[in-house]
Amino acid sequence: MRTVKRQTETINLVKRKALEGLSISYAHEKRYWLDLLRGKEFQSRLDTPYKIRDQAIQNKYQSQYGLQARMWKLALQDAIETWDKYWESLFVQIRTAISRHLKTENERHFAFWLLKGYKQFTACISGEVPLPSFAIDPIAAKKVSSYVQRKVKRLKGKSPTVKKIGLVKFDADCYEQFQKGERQYIKLMSLEKRKRIVIPLLGQAKIQGNISLLLKKGSAEILVSQQLKKKTLNKKQAKLVAVDFGYTEVMTDTKNNRYGKELGSILTKATTNLHEKMIKRNKLHALQKKKRLSKPKIAKRITKYNLGQKKQKSQHKKTEASISREINTAINQLIKTNKPLLLITEDLSSSFTFNKSKKINRKLSRWVKGEIQDRVAFKALAEGFCHEQVNPAYGSQTCPPCGFVDSKNRKGDLFKCSFCKHEDVADRVAAQNYQERYGDPEIHRYTPYRQIKTILLKRFHRRLEEGQPFTVPGRTLDPAQEANPPPLSKQRYSRERAISPTGRSSRRAKQNKHV
Repeated sequence: MRTVKRQTETINLVKRKALEGLSISYAHEKRYWLDLLRGKEFQSRLDTPYKIRDQAIQNKYQSQYGLQARMWKLALQDAIETWDKYWESLFVQIRTAISRHLKTENERHFAFWLLKGYKQFTACISGEVPLPSFAIDPIAAKKVSSYVQRKVKRLKGKSPTVKKIGLVKFDADCYEQFQKGERQYIKLMSLEKRKRIVIPLLGQAKIQGNISLLLKKGSAEILVSQQLKKKTLNKKQAKLVAVDFGYTEVMTDTKNNRYGKELGSILTKATTNLHEKMIKRNKLHALQKKKRLSKPKIAKRITKYNLGQKKQKSQHKKTEASISREINTAINQLIKTNKPLLLITEDLSSSFTFNKSKKINRKLSRWVKGEIQDRVAFKALAEGFCHEQVNPAYGSQTCPPCGFVDSKNRKGDLFKCSFCKHEDVADRVAAQNYQERYGDPEIHRYTPYRQIKTILLKRFHRRLEEGQPFTVPGRTLDPAQEANPPPLSKQRYSRERAISPTGRSSRRAKQNKHV
């Protein structure tokens, strides 16, 4: 689904007051239902909204804010959808914690069952221990239920409420559109029966289904939801593609093709300008605070002409637009070039730990991983290909040919394996490892990173013990050369002596061997 904004002509004062009165009544009605749905009785029935509506009709409910029957039903539906989105966003965080915390499969199954329906979830957060149809130990059920209850209390923020007044929703029976000359009009339901508000629209486009009215200064917007048409891909041309996201560019694929190369310069310029500007604003804030009591006129002038946020917000919006454009362009180029049937990316939901300088941390904090994640998911839906995420741990530190894992393998954008001397670009190496990691039975999306390193090192040592060959282009010797290897140069001799596959010096290895 996507939302199309239809602008309206300037609305006269009479219609403006009617629309404002409607929006105020709708906001109060929605707030009333939001408060009512907070209770245990209604919360357990959020997945069956028609039962809540039918009960209100059976009780002969009438809006105390003057809304007609169809309008208060829309406000009720809007409130139920708001609560449902609130809990679903919370469930995403809880599911991630469940996958990492709970050990056994049966406990995880029970925890996920608690989040599957509002009836058992409401009972869980109320202190009860609901039992499912499958077998589970009551002690383990109580332990898991208490864990989910604690997680909800810790992650739950403020309850949803109506913050802004000016948004009203209409279904297909609450409005009608007509044409008069070259102008398109729409009639909206008002607070009075059999009296609708006629609003002229800009442009020409079909309006159908549920719509929303958003009031602005002097005008309004009609928000129309439209279904996206999925594009069918030719499976003969489509293929599996893996990419690595970055800071200097949006993404890099396994063929070292880079997409969105201007992202790094945009983010660096934005963070640098913001840092320099905030230093100057902080000095002005200190001066304004100093002059507040001694010279209030000067302090007021500084606040009015030097500490405003209008220009600052405008520049911030321009930066966000530039970032979104670069991300969208990069994804479109990737789709056009590779025609993926399955796109494999790293999971960007894990938080970053920045142990670098303040300057680097400022740049990394502007890295819009959420925007990249959302746009990739949207493009996958719109273009008709699958999108899968894998665990990114040690993706750019693992050598693809031999599997050796070490932080010293990567230095900046360059990758050089300390064991087999394989050299490549770090982003390309990460993309290759993500492609191999897809479908891995041992490394899942939420596997802890320390456990992943243990798995990778075990595979590397097992490969050495079994004597499995690995090939590195331009470096691995063939069997004839392995029998009579060429003499080492002084530089390579010192490097081979300093570094061994076990991470120890050759001298220490010989001593341990004699012992």
